[in-house]
Amino acid sequence: MSPSLPADDVTALAEMRRRRPDWHRFSDARRPKDIEAAYRLQQQIHAALERGGVNRVGWKIASIATEGQRALGLTEPAYAGIYDLTRKPTLREALALPFVAPSLECEIAFVMGRPLTGTSDLSDEGLRAAIASGHLACEVIDNRYGAPLDVGIPTILTDDFFHSAFVLGPPVADWETRLERDVPGFIEIDGKVVHGSTADALRPFEALRWLVGKLASHGLALAAGDIVLAGSLVQPTPVSLPAASVTIATEGFGALTLAD
Repeated sequence: MSPSLPADDVTALAEMRRRRPDWHRFSDARRPKDIEAAYRLQQQIHAALERGGVNRVGWKIASIATEGQRALGLTEPAYAGIYDLTRKPTLREALALPFVAPSLECEIAFVMGRPLTGTSDLSDEGLRAAIASGHLACEVIDNRYGAPLDVGIPTILTDDFFHSAFVLGPPVADWETRLERDVPGFIEIDGKVVHGSTADALRPFEALRWLVGKLASHGLALAAGDIVLAGSLVQPTPVSLPAASVTIATEGFGALTLAD
């Protein structure tokens, strides 16, 4: 893919990952004009991060619900990178980072046991065979841009679509069976509970199948060992910090709390 930004802008955008919640506000004239241009620039930034020692450990799938897509002017989900820099061992450590306007997401996650490409078997059986383990996960997203639609969703996509941190729960025994039915979940923050379900958006296997196809269209593929955050089954829930009580939970996949 051909470069779409000068090297100094790419370097500055990558450097801002180390200085969150700061944001490199490159000029309007240099911002990507559409989603495809944004994915090209995203790849440039991923390469710059890798040169600087920040390693991508997988992918997140964003906006898996139709309602959320409409609100952002999208017609399908979006994908973005997740990193060793943003992976935290506990929810408490994730929420100790500096944020501007953070929200929490409740997700099912997969760790890949083998690669998946556009020519792989993407049936449910093929996906199961490629997945090494299933997990509960929490992603912390942060709106450090002000009004996202004013900045532009393509620009935000270059910054890995609000991604700031994530926590992966332990492997879940018999996760395949648990995904044979809809999985309800909730986010509780200081006594306020928001519910959701995999029935409310793309189910995890559907989201994973979409991701493999979309990556393939950009010359990319899932690798063995990649972590995939398959999208929030609860709508992103704003959190005021410090919070006294936070629980992220789904039926059959356990819970993540501040006490862990």
